Amino acid sequence: MLLTVFQALTALQLTISEGENATVMIPLTFLLLTGVMWLYFLTLRALRRVGFEMETIAFFLSTLSLAVTSSSNTPALFKQFLCVVLGLALFLVLGVFLRNLDRAKKIRWLMAAGAIGLLSLTVVLYLLGLTGTKYGAANWLTIAGISVQPSELAKICYIFAGAATLDRLFRKRNLGLFILLTGVCLACLAYMSDFGTAAIFFVTFLVIAYLRSGDWATLALICGGGVFAVLTMLSLKPYILQRFATWGHAWQNASVGSGYQQTRTMSAIASGGLFGKGTGEDAFLKNIGAANTDLVFGVISEQFGLILALCTVFILLVLVLYATRCAATARSSYYVIAANSAAAMLVFQATLNVLGAVDILPLTGVTLPFVSVGGSSMISCWGLLAFLKAADTRPNASFTLKLPKRIRGWIPPDADRMYDDRYNGWYDDYDEDAYEDYGYDDGYEDYDEYEDYDDYDQFAEDWTQDRG
Repeated sequence: MLLTVFQALTALQLTISEGENATVMIPLTFLLLTGVMWLYFLTLRALRRVGFEMETIAFFLSTLSLAVTSSSNTPALFKQFLCVVLGLALFLVLGVFLRNLDRAKKIRWLMAAGAIGLLSLTVVLYLLGLTGTKYGAANWLTIAGISVQPSELAKICYIFAGAATLDRLFRKRNLGLFILLTGVCLACLAYMSDFGTAAIFFVTFLVIAYLRSGDWATLALICGGGVFAVLTMLSLKPYILQRFATWGHAWQNASVGSGYQQTRTMSAIASGGLFGKGTGEDAFLKNIGAANTDLVFGVISEQFGLILALCTVFILLVLVLYATRCAATARSSYYVIAANSAAAMLVFQATLNVLGAVDILPLTGVTLPFVSVGGSSMISCWGLLAFLKAADTRPNASFTLKLPKRIRGWIPPDADRMYDDRYNGWYDDYDEDAYEDYGYDDGYEDYDEYEDYDDYDQFAEDWTQDRG
């Protein structure tokens, strides 16, 4: 309800700020977003689902994305809304697919091929001169007038394949295959000068590798190898170093290069104060390049205030807390690795975007998850959210868990040890033979009887007496 009020007030503010140039597109798009949000909520409530923390965060950040789009490029507003809908659809499809752990593991090679294929295809098209270059990175494909960034979709494939492969190799303590996958992805990104995305992939690799091995010595060796690779690349391509020469010296280069963008961004953050100065024509960042993508933190701070901008960053940090909490009760190590690596990817990307905009870190040209304008990024972020949702094992909280025959069967009071130590292990893949060994299989078969009861405790009592 509060998010609906926020969406309505945001649409009203944007419409008023446009004045005579206001069109029905602004309130209509926000109304459609609100409608999609409530349709999703009511549908899952009808299916007796009760956990909506992650989706609420995503819808809030998507609302900010529409606000930024409206203030910077109103004609693209409906297109950005469609990307939110496509992202939500991907979130649902992935969530349902991740219900079955064996099914997820079976396509790990397909997902690995997908990650390599998407990036390799971009490299080939780049060599043929068929890709677009934005802010130094040549990783954009234009299909039927629509720009697509394959590296964003490759993130989903990368985590999908990495988590499944490492879960399968858990006992062998072998990182070779995953290192090979990571090396190919990083090589493709480096060749296209997309160093921001390459850094995100590398940090995600470290998170996955640590969750897989817990070996700090191995990680230190990997980091050493990464530093050596970077130094080698800089020696072969010294012009790359010039892109980072402004770091820490933005005010000394205030009229050229990224220094121009960063100094304007910091000035805009200061001018917005705590509550912002609106979205009118006097917005300081309105005509600055990459304002609604790489520098979007400055846009939010200027137009909506520093308080809302910091809340946006804090909400993204909540994803890490959520993933960590879910890891304690996850159905298998696959879901632990996938959820934590997806959260790390989103948070590290947000860190690069926010701190890069204010010159604390080099400006690497990555988007702020869910908020920056761009269809590929929006769809990718919703897809990554599915990994966090799949790790949630709270009763009835996640649609990625099947309600029938998994948590509906009643567990007798004297089975606490089995429930605590073993039942979660069967949460994803129901082991009928193992369950029958404990003599509780009848509870699943009698679920039809449970549906006739209004009181769960009464059903449990009658079932116990009937089964002895």
